Amino acid sequence: MFTFGISTTITDDRDVFAAAEMIGKSSFKFIEIRCEKGHFNYEDKSEIKKLKTMLKKNSLKGISLHPPLWVDIANSEEWSRIKSLREVEKVILVANRLNVPRIILHPGKSAGDIEEASKSLSELVSFAGEWGLEIILENTFPDDFGSGIDELKILTDKFDLAVCIDTSHASAKENILKRLLDLFEDRIKHFHLSDSMMKGSDDHLLPCEGKIVWEVVVNFLNNHEGVAIFEIPHHNDSKIIEKLEQIKSRWENNKICP
Repeated sequence: MFTFGISTTITDDRDVFAAAEMIGKSSFKFIEIRCEKGHFNYEDKSEIKKLKTMLKKNSLKGISLHPPLWVDIANSEEWSRIKSLREVEKVILVANRLNVPRIILHPGKSAGDIEEASKSLSELVSFAGEWGLEIILENTFPDDFGSGIDELKILTDKFDLAVCIDTSHASAKENILKRLLDLFEDRIKHFHLSDSMMKGSDDHLLPCEGKIVWEVVVNFLNNHEGVAIFEIPHHNDSKIIEKLEQIKSRWENNKICP
């Protein structure tokens, strides 16, 4: 059975510490940390130390770090690719300081090249291994490099990498969620859980607020092992954590939407 956690995107309008405090009051014990300047200034040693202290204080385990969204390791422009490469290496070092075991990485961005992605991953997988970390590739938003099944298959096979399934990305346009679950069944170790209206936007809605049919996902979660992160942006609903706890409880008991 997958273990549930929450991404710090839940306070992406504030800082990572607000997320740690909010999640720490819940039954969730796993947290994914989003590395974005202004949310978590991961180059600041004092912020790293403060976050490490807050996680311990709130009995939270940092399970994964997500590099900044601008990172594009498949960019065919060498300067941009190398800049992205170095940024991911920086995030790997931060993860090591926080005792976080996983880096959730987009294979590319708006445009990409399989050879450039391979060059980057060859270096990053080796670097992460030296620090005892695992790189997990996430399916990207449609039309971005890494959203195609073939691209993910080539890269995960070549570097023997696990997969993170982002349900909102997989359902935004053409619904490929079931195909991803079937093809990568043995590689899926991580989920980003959120709903989609399936109209072409990166919605990241609360599960059961969109049009995703969750039965296939819940069945997968209850019959495999890994970590499933609710990746929800900041929400005006004061009961958002309570609602996520209710969803978690239902899914753990093989129930779907109310």
